[in-house]
Amino acid sequence: MEKKLINFIEASIKGDKYKWAKYWKQKGGKVFGIISSYIPEEIIWAGGVFPFRLRGMWKENIELARIYRPENSCDFCTHILESFLRGELDFLDGLIVGDIDQDVIRLVDVILYLKKLNFCHIVHVPFVFTSDIHVQYYANELRKLAEKIEENTRSEIKEENIFRSIELYDKLRNLLSSIYEMRKSDQPPLSGEEFLKLMLTVNAMLKNEAIVELEKILPYLYKRKANLKAIYPRVMVLSEDLDNPAYIELIENEGCVVVMEDMEMGIRYVDTFPFNEAKDPFYLLAKRYLQKHGSARMGTWNKQMENILNWVKEFRIDGVIGLLFSWCYPQQYRAPFLQKKLEEKEIPCMFFDVSYCFSNVAQLKTRIGAFITSLKEKRR
Repeated sequence: MEKKLINFIEASIKGDKYKWAKYWKQKGGKVFGIISSYIPEEIIWAGGVFPFRLRGMWKENIELARIYRPENSCDFCTHILESFLRGELDFLDGLIVGDIDQDVIRLVDVILYLKKLNFCHIVHVPFVFTSDIHVQYYANELRKLAEKIEENTRSEIKEENIFRSIELYDKLRNLLSSIYEMRKSDQPPLSGEEFLKLMLTVNAMLKNEAIVELEKILPYLYKRKANLKAIYPRVMVLSEDLDNPAYIELIENEGCVVVMEDMEMGIRYVDTFPFNEAKDPFYLLAKRYLQKHGSARMGTWNKQMENILNWVKEFRIDGVIGLLFSWCYPQQYRAPFLQKKLEEKEIPCMFFDVSYCFSNVAQLKTRIGAFITSLKEKRR
């Protein structure tokens, strides 16, 4: 079972991360790329389309994208554009994004300008969630999304299919939540690096197949103890679209274990508010997605901080490491707020600027190593 687990975890790293999407295409299906955890995959899947979460190239050389995007722009979006320009994403039939920041909007502009895709749709996500007005607004945005998908596929998205899709994704997220619960133990079944790799595989797969595989490995995970360099200190990582496991590996190699991460390819994908009291699937999804743990772009920083402090207690976090993309303005704006609040609670934290691809990390390794050493000394 260990070999099966490792093969599953490594499936989208060592193999072709697009193989499931290409398989769906070969069967005659359509594949839409998505950016942002605020886009309900449930609606896209209900329309018979495979929602594929986009990841950029983990390569330092992005010379093609640099023709269209300056240095002071979001690294994540630039690397995705490089994937488009190199032909890696030619299998896509469309792109659906949330307006999480202006860099994503500019990315769509370039893709349309270059005619890389005929179908691109931007969903406006309300910046706040303080009343039912915001839920109603977002529900209407999701109805517009469904209408655009129907126009593209020339098939109706029935409400009953959306509810079935919701059940599928609920089952998936419940399985992933079970793994998060296991990570609260003294010796987690997965390292932070292994968990991120698992999340990458799950996001790349057809979700019904991912559920089958997770159900097979979950009983083994309950008994497994990860091969860790250290079980203490316990660290939480804060980021946004960081999805390269090499960063988590670097942190853990300094003698700690990452047991929690607040980022798109982490708790934000799993943590959706379990609201089921609605006959309208669009309203149901709108409320669920607006109430989930928010990104830096959202005007819910106080609620986000409340969630982070709760996770610090639940996962017995010794220190928090923030990995911020240098030119991701929402991340950079929120970081001082998070740091101040963490310091007020006397929770050790350090924030570092990083690039999307794993590069120029010698100084980062030294500084993170010093931080981990300080956490170890505090535990003595």
